[in-house]
Amino acid sequence: MRRRFTQEFKVHAVEKALSQCDDVHLEDIERDLGVGYSTLQRWITLAKKHELETQHTGLQMTSEKRPQDWG
Repeated sequence: MRRRFTQEFKVHAVEKALSQCDDVHLEDIERDLGVGYSTLQRWITLAKKHELETQHTGLQMTSEKRPQDWG
């Protein structure tokens, strides 16, 4: 059975992945979140193409925002 993730969860996961420190790897983040590595990579790719956005919370993944401003 495939898990369904909310749009907000996907945005949060991408934010966490993109704001990672040098000593934290994507494998650590995906394990903490319970998301497959390829799934997280796909969400990151979508976010970089501005295709991972949520209308419900008004959050948008844009290149103008710094990781410190997300949330």
